[in-house]
Amino acid sequence: MLENFEPKDVFYWFEELSKIPRCSRQEKKVSDFLVDFAKKRNLEVYQDHENNVIIKKPATPGYESKPTIIMQGHMDMVCEKVKGSSHNFCEDPLKLQVKDGWISAEGTTLGGDDGIAVAYALAFLDGNYPHPNLEVLITTQEELGMEGALAVTGEHLTGKYLFNIDGEVENELLVGCAGGVTITSVKELKTVEPTLKDAYKIEIEELTGGHSGQEIHKSRANSIKIAAQLLDKISGKVELISLTGGSKHNAVPTTAVIELFADNEAIEELKNKAEELKKNYKISDPNMKIVFTSIDSGEKVWTCETLKAVVETLIAVPDGVCYMDPVLDGLVETSLSNGVLEQKDGKLYLTTLLRSSNKARETEVKRRFELIVTSNGFEISDNGGYPGWQYDPDSALRVKAIEVYKKQFGKEPSVKTMHCGLECGILKIPLPNTDMITFGPDMQAIHTVNERLNIESVGRIWEFLKTLVISLD
Repeated sequence: MLENFEPKDVFYWFEELSKIPRCSRQEKKVSDFLVDFAKKRNLEVYQDHENNVIIKKPATPGYESKPTIIMQGHMDMVCEKVKGSSHNFCEDPLKLQVKDGWISAEGTTLGGDDGIAVAYALAFLDGNYPHPNLEVLITTQEELGMEGALAVTGEHLTGKYLFNIDGEVENELLVGCAGGVTITSVKELKTVEPTLKDAYKIEIEELTGGHSGQEIHKSRANSIKIAAQLLDKISGKVELISLTGGSKHNAVPTTAVIELFADNEAIEELKNKAEELKKNYKISDPNMKIVFTSIDSGEKVWTCETLKAVVETLIAVPDGVCYMDPVLDGLVETSLSNGVLEQKDGKLYLTTLLRSSNKARETEVKRRFELIVTSNGFEISDNGGYPGWQYDPDSALRVKAIEVYKKQFGKEPSVKTMHCGLECGILKIPLPNTDMITFGPDMQAIHTVNERLNIESVGRIWEFLKTLVISLD
């Protein structure tokens, strides 16, 4: 499929990776593939208990005295597919397609985030390009809170410089990022037998969605919040069976499903509210659908008190941008994204990702969130979070990367920090003296079924990478 595109070796390895299932927490196959790749080439390789892989390649002649470079990315991908797709992410290869100079996958996410970093690294390890000593670090579970990076000890890493090839905008060099914490709110559901006869399923779907860090400022609809607005203050009789939404904690949720019993008056009111909600989001979410279907159900329903507490909680909790950065114009400082709502074993679970580059603001917003959910009977816990990556004003790597970029492209790159979490923040703990930078080729709509990777941009960043590798002292 990609054999006619340049750089050929990069696209060869990208296509090979696309044949291997690699959803987060299901990386064993691709991790073993990387280990086997290294062994076949007699390269030094390490695989840890989290399936992170480190591959080392000695310097090419003439570059032995140059400082060691770490190339870093993650092997896992967000696995999303279109409604009705039969694709099995545990077994099936991705079906790549090319249109108008962009690579995407048929009906699924592409895994360009971060398969392209792995492809760049494999091309270097397999080819004859000049380079100093190379240490390639490919981590797991990045999309679930960077859990693979948290297991990296630095025992096998000595690099002076680290290239985190996880950027998605070609003209951006990233030099810092926000930290984050994943919050889980749990409420026990009290249920009773239904008194109404007619049951319905309401499906909220085809919202725009997107990455909850990079696109949180675009005010796109959150399907969980839409569901709560739909159920708020319904004057007719409603008895709720279930309420679920979203699938990834770090993506703006695009779907939600409500199952309930309702009388005719309530259904008509719900349909009217659905039309109003679609109008309200016609700019950010023009394809939003809210579909009503009659169903058969013998399930118990939530008590009125439970329904009221849950809906009012989901209405009240913050979602989206909380604070903009007071210094860096246009940068989000603190945000919340309510990404997943699950109902299982008689309990309701809300998963929320809080991001911030300001620890005081993070603490404040977390406390505000906690007060709302606990006052309505939820219990709250968190995963401990991950650190931000602080801007280094003395970074020699940043200076050299800007110089190489200007020489190659004839213009200044955009040097910025970002609101997403990057593995650099975590890797700085075991590698405190390693100078780091993030970059990558143009990608769009990551974490969605519309994800795509620009072919020409891959080539330009490849040339930039090759030059940067041999330019550092």
